[in-house]
Amino acid sequence: MSAVTVIYNPESGSATSVDDLRDAFEDHEHGHRIRWSPTTADDPGPGQAREAIERGSETIVACGGDGTVRAIAQTLAGTSAVLGVVPLGTGNLLAENLSIPVGLDAVPGALSARPRTMDVGVVNDEKFLVMAGVGFDAAMIRDASSKVKRRLGSVAYMISGAKNLPAQIVHASVTVDDEHVWSGRTAMVLVGNCGAVTGGLEAFPDAEPDDGRLDVAILTAEKARDWLTIGSRLVRGKEQPPELVQRFTGTSIVVELDKPTPWELDGEDRPEATRLTFGIEPSALQVRCP
Repeated sequence: MSAVTVIYNPESGSATSVDDLRDAFEDHEHGHRIRWSPTTADDPGPGQAREAIERGSETIVACGGDGTVRAIAQTLAGTSAVLGVVPLGTGNLLAENLSIPVGLDAVPGALSARPRTMDVGVVNDEKFLVMAGVGFDAAMIRDASSKVKRRLGSVAYMISGAKNLPAQIVHASVTVDDEHVWSGRTAMVLVGNCGAVTGGLEAFPDAEPDDGRLDVAILTAEKARDWLTIGSRLVRGKEQPPELVQRFTGTSIVVELDKPTPWELDGEDRPEATRLTFGIEPSALQVRCP
């Protein structure tokens, strides 16, 4: 029997009930010994994950949104425990990048799919799986209405994004692998461990979650037509013009800003900062996925 702990977020934005979740796992529990562990406001997953590891769970399944998945994954990184994912949140970015089905269809794979090894990003001593950024994306995430997210899902981010245009412009300096590569005015600096954002749009077309590197995009858009150009080319999968988007790749990135600016990791907003330090932990996490 395989020891499995299912950690679930009772407050996830999904309409899936706890009863439906339990029923879905019961349909596929043959060969698995399943233990249930809910997250709380005080502990969104790390404590439950540590306890599961101590109890000898071989697979720890995160049921919820990207915040729940990240909270659990940061504890599993560097251990032999395998992460299973049942995406029940608003964005579900990790699932998008690893081709994991959204909702209860992900349950069989979360229990039994072959593990894939992936890198884990680090920013200011916090781990992330998909992306982290400073500027426009963080303001968009910060201002997205919880009520609208529950009703309309990712549409809430589009509404918030429209409200935050034109984006605040700051002066930034970017260093990659100890080499100063760029400085100037920017609306957003995005650092990715994976390539796709909401809707499957490829922010980093060449990124792979197991390539041992982080990808950097620096947006210098200031006018409405600049944002229209970037958005249009993103939707069509076209390369961005270098005068609007500068790209770099490396294992160590430092972003310094001339004033406190909001930032985010895996869709969770953080207090304003003037310096972000990024690194990567190669092959640190095993994830069950197709």
